[in-house]
Amino acid sequence: MTAVLQLNPPPSSGAINEAEDLRKLLAYFPNAMRAQVEGDIGRIEEIKIRFGRKLWVLLNGRYVAYPYTIELADMQFLISKLGTFRDDNRRGIDGTGHRITRVMGSDGTDEGSPVGFTFRIGRYFEKMAEPLRPFIEESPSMLIVGEAGSGKTTLLRGTAQMAAEYFPMQAVIVDTSGDVAGDGKVPHIGIGDVDVMPVRSKSMQAVLIEEAVKNQNVRVLIVDEINREAEAEMIAGGMKSGARLMGTTHGRNISRVLENKNLAPLFFPEPVFYWFAVIERRGEVVMYRANEIIEAIKSGKQPQGQVVQLNRR
Repeated sequence: MTAVLQLNPPPSSGAINEAEDLRKLLAYFPNAMRAQVEGDIGRIEEIKIRFGRKLWVLLNGRYVAYPYTIELADMQFLISKLGTFRDDNRRGIDGTGHRITRVMGSDGTDEGSPVGFTFRIGRYFEKMAEPLRPFIEESPSMLIVGEAGSGKTTLLRGTAQMAAEYFPMQAVIVDTSGDVAGDGKVPHIGIGDVDVMPVRSKSMQAVLIEEAVKNQNVRVLIVDEINREAEAEMIAGGMKSGARLMGTTHGRNISRVLENKNLAPLFFPEPVFYWFAVIERRGEVVMYRANEIIEAIKSGKQPQGQVVQLNRR
């Protein structure tokens, strides 16, 4: 495969635009809460806010409680500041990859009222996925598999940016909650020359996948969090147009993913992905050719993959 556009990123290995992205995040917190987390914000992966409970943060893969209890005034501030959420109780922060999820209580109303929020901090790392370049050059079609919090979306950002080096503006992200390309009208600068189709609600994702394939001259279709049958069917249909497919799905291992009936159109009668990229642990991916591993699992054999260490930050 010949690169259409060669990007020359700076040698820095840090996160792209991180200081500005974190400044935008902290602006959503009440002053007292912000004072608790801002000293550690460069290391924090996630913040859990639950009414009447301690403030919890995820540091180095483990939750730690801060000496601060969430009060009614904190919740009122956050509810006013955050505004509306999508139908899957998610929203982003304009121009960043941060994800905010809302936890609804049961108070007798149809919807309920918020009892908590979780802020997941999104970072765009320069060249984090560079060790996967040989695989993408062989085929930019891969399904990234991992458990919650394993770094699936972070890895997808890196592989999507790389795919766009070869297919600028023809690597197209159908982005439901702004996690991959950044929330807002203008994509995050860290995503490179990827085209983006924002999705207003999770229920519309399948429709936008179909629209992208039909209207946007897609060479690589990129979808985060594939988990509904309608999405899987539309993605499988995209293969007929000649598009390569790149996405993520939740799962402990490939066997579990293959057992998910909603995802069956992705694998049967033949896999629509060339690679499976299984995140074994943070910074370590095992690469399998999809057709080989599916046949191995069917035959009761132990699949053999290639371990790849990602560039660490």
